[in-house]
Amino acid sequence: MSEMLTTETVSPVDRLDYWREVICAVYVQLDVEPVAREQFAGSVSLTSWGNTRISTVGSQGQIVNRRPGATTEDCLISLQVSGVGRVSQAGRTAILHPGDFALYDTTQPYQLTFDSNFDQIVLQFPREALIARNIHIESTVARACSGRKGVGAVTASFVHSLADHDDEIPDHHRTRLGEQVVDFAATSFSTVAGTVPTGDSVRAFNRQRILDFVDQNLHDPDLSVGLVAASFGVSTRTVQKLFADDAVPLSNRIRDARMARAKRALQDPLRSHQTITRIAHELGFGSSAQFSRAFKTACGCSPREFREQQGR
Repeated sequence: MSEMLTTETVSPVDRLDYWREVICAVYVQLDVEPVAREQFAGSVSLTSWGNTRISTVGSQGQIVNRRPGATTEDCLISLQVSGVGRVSQAGRTAILHPGDFALYDTTQPYQLTFDSNFDQIVLQFPREALIARNIHIESTVARACSGRKGVGAVTASFVHSLADHDDEIPDHHRTRLGEQVVDFAATSFSTVAGTVPTGDSVRAFNRQRILDFVDQNLHDPDLSVGLVAASFGVSTRTVQKLFADDAVPLSNRIRDARMARAKRALQDPLRSHQTITRIAHELGFGSSAQFSRAFKTACGCSPREFREQQGR
């Protein structure tokens, strides 16, 4: 699943220019200057986890500056694996020893400095992902977070796990894990920057994540409050409490979402040739009879009668 880009594929005289092209293509428009005159070498291995990209970088000492006018609206997190790195932005400099990590924002100037050979794991994702998690980006960039204790250690361990086990993770889990690694990072940064997300904003964000999960998994016959809880690593009671103030429990929301999707499918002229059984299976029902009973209870008529009422 990973894409490997390495200077070993080009002639020695072209390696530095190739490296500049690689990191501009993978991250954002950057200027690179090596700190030594020796023959340059570097490699990047890149994988995608939904909206999050994870790359492993190994190279020689260099100074990296974001070019003026770069338009990518992402955030990056560098987790130092070997060597020492410095992340400078917003008037601050974070010194990263192995295990440390720091955030930087591609919409603003920044500098990365490596005095000698280094290895890093880099996360890249839309900056809106942190804003949605109530992280104030400007006050958080270029602050070193230790990956050797507390929440930072949990975050660093999770990042390493994703990078190490990339080839073992099936596609249908990658988007969810990409979201979760940003969750871990946001929790770490809220501690470092001294900002704690408010209860209401966290609750609203978690509710929306669950509703998005439900919408994406209506086809799963096992979809339930219990499955939602297990997928997010929390108890069923925790999920129920998030929706405790609603007039409609989450279990009923799942049912109503299935019925709403069923109605759209039955009303869709492009799907008029599809059988009730096929639509039932798409919505996670084991049989057309089970689907018909649930639909009639919710809508007052059978799926076939509903389709006929639509003139199809």
